[in-house]
Amino acid sequence: MSIFIRKLRPSLSGLLRSKPAVPTPVAPPPTARRYYHAPCTRRSHDALQSSGRGVLFRPNPVLGRRPPPSQLAIPRYYSYRRKRSSADEAARTVMAVVMLVGGVVITIRDGTIETVPYTNRHHLVVISSEEERNLGEAQFARLKKELGKKVLPTSHSDTIRVTGISTKIISAARRGLGSDDNDKLLDEAIWSSNAAQKKKKKKPRKVWGAQPMTKHLDELKWEVIVVDDKPVNAMCLPGGKIVVYTGLLHHFNTDAEIATVLGHEIAHVIARHIAETFTKNMWTAILRALMTIDTDDSKMVNDLTEYVLTLPFSRKMEIEADHIGILLLAAAGFDPRIAPGFYEKLGKISGNTSVLEQYKNTHPSSEKRSRLLAEPKVMEKAMALYREARARIEETE
Repeated sequence: MSIFIRKLRPSLSGLLRSKPAVPTPVAPPPTARRYYHAPCTRRSHDALQSSGRGVLFRPNPVLGRRPPPSQLAIPRYYSYRRKRSSADEAARTVMAVVMLVGGVVITIRDGTIETVPYTNRHHLVVISSEEERNLGEAQFARLKKELGKKVLPTSHSDTIRVTGISTKIISAARRGLGSDDNDKLLDEAIWSSNAAQKKKKKKPRKVWGAQPMTKHLDELKWEVIVVDDKPVNAMCLPGGKIVVYTGLLHHFNTDAEIATVLGHEIAHVIARHIAETFTKNMWTAILRALMTIDTDDSKMVNDLTEYVLTLPFSRKMEIEADHIGILLLAAAGFDPRIAPGFYEKLGKISGNTSVLEQYKNTHPSSEKRSRLLAEPKVMEKAMALYREARARIEETE
């Protein structure tokens, strides 16, 4: 027993011995706080200002006071375009001045003010009737080469029909304008571009619509081709070259409707609209060059001149061709009351466009063209010519 107690003594002495106290962890002394943002309250802001800690720029007695931030701001460019150099501006200025001087010289040397037949409108042209005719004949030759086999032969019924209607309209134009060689118009030789004829001078007759500027009509060698293709289109190039597509003949069956189209296209040649367009385009290009001296936005300049000058001028010429055309078809013996309905039908075929799209178009809307032709002052003149033409036809019959 004593041996057992002696073995337990070390264990009991370990339990009864007092343990040393565990030291309590002491918190570290507080350090200065760091702020990584500006104070967000008015009280904090006032405290910083009063203590001098909120002052961003301190005056330096050596360097002086720092200028305000507005004077130190670096200019920012929000465009990718670089500033033009003086050499670029000088080159643009020189080019614009050269174009301006050239346009003035051409206008003074070659420019003439002419009067448009029937409408009595004055316009400026800088190319002669011979140059205009050569341009039309060259374009007509290229067009026939491109069309190739699509051009119907002269013996085709459609070609014969269109040629007959064109002959009546051209004959009425020469008769009404007091032009020369009225009798030669119906000669088959005048339809050939290679025909050489002697001019028989006659004194112009003073009739309604007669104007002094009709000399360009005396040298024209009219020619008609019919193209077997789907477009609803027709044109008359300078030089008297008439092109009609079978797509037009399929939609408009009567001779009066075809005469409406042909009268409109021939009116462009009578009024020399191609020469006038060439003159307007020359001065529009000069204006664009002058406007681009102070700006790099060429697209803005092109759009501005197109929507303000080019397109309105084109629509004005189309309206004038409508006016002359209805008088021509009436003088040829076709009922002019067909014309307003023709343009309404044409608008349905081509599709009526919105007001914005009409403003972007080279032609006025069909509704406007029909409304202008149906006005009393236009229709009364056309009906007077129509009654005169019908009386003359009845006398010959």
